[in-house]
Amino acid sequence: MAPEVKSRARGGGGRSGKATDSGAAAAVASAVDLLLEILMRLPARPLHRFKCVSKQWYSLISDPQFRIDYVQKNPNDLLGLLLIIQGPYSEFSFISLRGCGQIVKDPKFLSTPNLKIHHFCNGLMCFSKPHMDSPQFTSYYVCNSASGHSKRIRVLESSTRKRLMAVNVAFDPSKSPFYNVVFVSEESGSELNHLIKIDIYSSETEAWRPSSKGLYIVPYDVDFDNGVYWNGAIYWYHQMKNSLAYFDLDTGCLERLRMPVLSLGSYPMVFDHFGESGGHLHLVGICSPRTTLFTVFEMQQDRSGWFVKCNGDLDAVAAAFPKMVTLKPSNPYVFSAVSLIREEKEEELSIVLTIPGSVVRYDVKHKTSRKLCDLPKGCMFNDFTAIQRRVKAHQYIETLDSI
Repeated sequence: MAPEVKSRARGGGGRSGKATDSGAAAAVASAVDLLLEILMRLPARPLHRFKCVSKQWYSLISDPQFRIDYVQKNPNDLLGLLLIIQGPYSEFSFISLRGCGQIVKDPKFLSTPNLKIHHFCNGLMCFSKPHMDSPQFTSYYVCNSASGHSKRIRVLESSTRKRLMAVNVAFDPSKSPFYNVVFVSEESGSELNHLIKIDIYSSETEAWRPSSKGLYIVPYDVDFDNGVYWNGAIYWYHQMKNSLAYFDLDTGCLERLRMPVLSLGSYPMVFDHFGESGGHLHLVGICSPRTTLFTVFEMQQDRSGWFVKCNGDLDAVAAAFPKMVTLKPSNPYVFSAVSLIREEKEEELSIVLTIPGSVVRYDVKHKTSRKLCDLPKGCMFNDFTAIQRRVKAHQYIETLDSI
């Protein structure tokens, strides 16, 4: 009798096969511990959809303890890079780091007309677009890229928007399901200083509040481009001004930070990339005049200073991708570091580079490189400054948290 039962199960065409499959599915669904273990291993995006399967699944996935366990099991689950090709009309592209690495039109929000992305932080994105009824107004939203849900948090007139210097999200799912949005705007300015104010939106209270310190006088060499959230603060780095400052959300303090101190006799450096990855803050410096030598600096957890994480040479990348090499003695290499990826193991790092026509990923430990994708047509680079100005990259992570 046993062989006959096996034969029917393998055929899959009879009622007994379907009954066996449905029975197995029912057994999994009824075994809560097994179901939780399976759900825990899935990406955030399908989990948002699976809330609609049944009341039980909705309850399990929405449970605060499931969210905490999920974050601990899937820390810094980097899925890809969101490229912003800057210009009169910005173009967005998503590069998957899981698989082939081709540019695809995903996530769906990238197709939103007149979209301007201000900041991406641990699965939440802040963007703006013209108000649907009154173009003289601009609406600001927070979006969960995994669920596709968005929430409008502010509407500003064009005259007010012109004074806006930065919009950044502060969100750490390992510490709290709530987020803050920081708006920095200029009240007045002189040749030497900005007078700025900082407003903070809290998702916990669903309300705005001014910073506890009131107005801030900030030197003009401090700029609010390239915001990065790390360790309870928003950091702003400006390459041309070589300035670095941070705003601590708990204390309300706005302070400057020193750039890395270079050793005596070392090459001057251009700091190509500033960003957070895997819970660490990094700067990638390229030795100048433009060479293939680089240094990765990491910030101490207490913000007391920078230390050298590693040194390396991109000469193998230049050999594999000849378009990096020019015939100009003053600028022999054309590339830009647009992202640094902290791998699961502490000692493993990857640097993502843009070169003419391509995006390349370089493995620092193994000294290997591979092309992730071609850059979109029309993304032309004549020199290093053009690359830095035209391409930005945000690390793309998905989260279970609601907005």
